[in-house]
Amino acid sequence: MPYVSSTVRRRQIVLAARVVVDREGLAHASLRAVADEAGIALGTLQHVFKTREALFGAVVEDLLFGQSVAPVPLGGLNQRFGDWLGETLQAVWQHVVRQSAESHLGRLEVTLYAVRTGLTHELARWQDERIRLWAGKTAALAGWSFLIPVDQVARLVMAMIDGLLIQFLADPNPERVSTDLRSAARAIAYVAEAPA
Repeated sequence: MPYVSSTVRRRQIVLAARVVVDREGLAHASLRAVADEAGIALGTLQHVFKTREALFGAVVEDLLFGQSVAPVPLGGLNQRFGDWLGETLQAVWQHVVRQSAESHLGRLEVTLYAVRTGLTHELARWQDERIRLWAGKTAALAGWSFLIPVDQVARLVMAMIDGLLIQFLADPNPERVSTDLRSAARAIAYVAEAPA
């Protein structure tokens, strides 16, 4: 059997764990199932990850920091924040729905696992990075001014997207989500956008 570096083996196992979580759910993602998916012996997996908690801690980190982020178009100089937000949420949503429902469910399960097992510091760091990306590269560049802090605006937008995603997974109705996104954009802009 050819030698595989520990870095490559670790990545192989984490990717296999993500496949198992997406397919079977976190509750059924045993070390044996992950080893089988990775095509390695259980002992090899346990050499890299001593416990299930260590493995799924690595999965949490990979999901939070390794996932692709939907491209966020910059606001135009004369474009109002509410108009930009409505257009951007529709574009981001199209990126979201191209991913499988199983992938979203797996991500939600792993996020809840992170909260239950005390990995909230990592979740907070991820949220801060998402907020900086949005606020720093978009709102500041467009020159918008807000009635509330820009990081609060970003948190409201992200919470709304996360909530709509859960609703969509429970009842996949694209037309309803599109309408809800437009209404949410108007509501957030009403609360946040300073008068011109």
